[in-house]
Amino acid sequence: MSLPVSLELDALPSLGVQLVRAAVARKPARAAEVPRLEVRVRHVVAEPQRLARYRAICGFEADGFLPATYPQVLATPLHMALLNRPEFPYRLLGMIHIRNVIRQLRRLPDPAPLAISCFLEGQREVRLGRELDLSTHVDVDGVRVWEAVTTMLRRLPGGESSRKGRKAPEEEGTAFRDSRPARWMVPAGMGRRYARASGDYNPIHFSALAARPFGFPRAIAHGMWTLSRCLAEMGEAGEAPALTLTCEFRRPLYLPSRVRFQTARQEEAIAFRVSAEEGEVHLEGSLR
Repeated sequence: MSLPVSLELDALPSLGVQLVRAAVARKPARAAEVPRLEVRVRHVVAEPQRLARYRAICGFEADGFLPATYPQVLATPLHMALLNRPEFPYRLLGMIHIRNVIRQLRRLPDPAPLAISCFLEGQREVRLGRELDLSTHVDVDGVRVWEAVTTMLRRLPGGESSRKGRKAPEEEGTAFRDSRPARWMVPAGMGRRYARASGDYNPIHFSALAARPFGFPRAIAHGMWTLSRCLAEMGEAGEAPALTLTCEFRRPLYLPSRVRFQTARQEEAIAFRVSAEEGEVHLEGSLR
């Protein structure tokens, strides 16, 4: 049985170093125990140039506050450091982001000094392989201001070959009936552009050649780009001081693609989804 691992860092790990480690890692492609792994860094501040690049590619206005999805971008080097640990049994490259829950307790000014901690423990067997929850907490002056749970999938031999999309159920179609869709053209180079803004250089987002070994016929868009683009599209609703943003990534968004974004007002939330012109749902979620 593996012992827990807890790391305290003075600064964010180098993304370049983490990417090299991920590229050369050799781990068996089979199920194995996932021990508790955690890492924290006490002082992180958003870099203005990278933040500006992120806003531009996702569609956010520069209003002096971090987009609610941005703390996850800041935590990316910590996520990679955990998933690169020798105690973690799977290769980082090829891990697939399938679900996200973000809870923002108050808006964060661009230059706010953030303490970020991340941890994961255990896994669940699913039809495609194994699911793991990666939790992220952000504090300012010792007070919790933001938290998220990112669910990742690791495909394993014997699992199904792809995550199947689905048509929107009739009741969901009714919910979005009065929504005027926004149509997006997502270009072939979106994966590389978002990688430069976020630091997430998973190769499944770059080319068909890199994506095929992981079961995808073409490169796929980053899940966090798609979610961030949805949040930006919702305007003022996504700028609330406190909010909860949830989403399920139902089907890979292959690059390039033309998709529709829709919203539907619910009692205490805004439902949203991104779907193909043919009706298959790529992402669905809610903002409350």
